[in-house]
Amino acid sequence: MNDQFPHIDENAVAKYLSGEANAVEISELMDWIESSDENLEEFIRYEKLWAESSVRKPFNAQKAWSKVSHHISKEKRRFNSYYLSAATVAAAIILIVISIQFFNTKSASSLPKFAIASANGILNSTLPDGSSVLLSKHSKIEYAFDSQKQIRLAKLSGKAFFSVKRDIKHRFIVEANRGGVEVLGTKFSVNETKNKDVMVYVLSGKVKVFLARASKDTLSLIITNGEKALIMASNDTIIKQTPEASALCDINKTYNINKTITFRNMDLSTIMAKLEKCYSVNIKIDDSVDKKLRFSSSFKNNSLNEILTVITQTLSLDYTKRRNTYYITNGNDE
Repeated sequence: MNDQFPHIDENAVAKYLSGEANAVEISELMDWIESSDENLEEFIRYEKLWAESSVRKPFNAQKAWSKVSHHISKEKRRFNSYYLSAATVAAAIILIVISIQFFNTKSASSLPKFAIASANGILNSTLPDGSSVLLSKHSKIEYAFDSQKQIRLAKLSGKAFFSVKRDIKHRFIVEANRGGVEVLGTKFSVNETKNKDVMVYVLSGKVKVFLARASKDTLSLIITNGEKALIMASNDTIIKQTPEASALCDINKTYNINKTITFRNMDLSTIMAKLEKCYSVNIKIDDSVDKKLRFSSSFKNNSLNEILTVITQTLSLDYTKRRNTYYITNGNDE
């Protein structure tokens, strides 16, 4: 999250999930979701809790959300943080946040298309396959079903938020400027940067990232939970970033803006390296400690001592401090 979108409006989420939100409320919620990966994950978590509440129309958004909030509050009271894992992600819906340009192709140019465009406001619509799409202002999407290839193809100009209907027999493909993404059953985000690079980030499941001009099954790769792939426009190259590597790339920027630290199934060594960068301290892990221990949680506005206490208690470890250095040891060590 950032200063412009500091927190989620739970009433807005409830109204959106119940179909009662107006255009302004939807637009504000989408801005919040798109402002960070952490916000997108939190929205997905709310969505799952909403689905599990078994609320059906006619909706009373306030009453329904109270059931969801109860579960959320119980989770947040635990170590003043919430745990994110692949188990929290519903498999039936694919959420995509996309900001890309048209990729010129003739693959479906002769096919009947469904096209929608927004002017000075946002537009909520449903694609022929049952997927829903929320277009930001000054955006356009073209959709076609290729009966020969048995694929669903979406091309976007501008920015949109997709909720893609699961269909394992008919792949859903999003085309970007220098490449594209083939949905294999997952939740992920796609973002084209100002220099036309395309960043793909997978929250859960897996996707196939490919170059636009590549032949079938070449110049492509599969990325899965917590991984990122960068399609570089300058040299038509795809670079894969593991959770450990990508977690440290923008840690200073993310922490300085949000004061939020998120660990997604991260190993102990990477966690401590991340904390060192955020708090400008030295952290040493004893040789007897298993550095492959993994931990998932999110912290906001917590002190380093609070975070280390949660981590070490969860993993049955201990920590001590001498001057500006923290030492991580096994819980039964002296």
